[in-house]
Amino acid sequence: MSNALTITTAEVHSRVPVTVLRLSGDLDSKTYPDLDTQAGSLIAAGARNILLDLSDIHFMGSAGLRAMHGISNKLKASTGGGQVKLLNPSEAVARVLKTLGFDQFFEIHSSYDQAVQSF
Repeated sequence: MSNALTITTAEVHSRVPVTVLRLSGDLDSKTYPDLDTQAGSLIAAGARNILLDLSDIHFMGSAGLRAMHGISNKLKASTGGGQVKLLNPSEAVARVLKTLGFDQFFEIHSSYDQAVQSF
């Protein structure tokens, strides 16, 4: 049974503006459209640097990985480009990312401050 996905958004100003999406719950086939829709709206509104905080994700399935990859592709296709970085995935989520090679595709940080400064 899927736990609802909660998404909290914040804008942080560092060297460049960074949009932080703090995710909580499960990121799976039932909940990934929420992330895809919200990130798509933010990108359409001008977000270019997105940090996905995964510290409260309990479970992530392949649909969650597909959503993150889709966000990256939307940013690359948008005027001005952009990038997605990940923050503090739980041990289980980090294992999925590593097993499927997504740790080579996404930059992963364990420190919020370092993640924000890395953009």
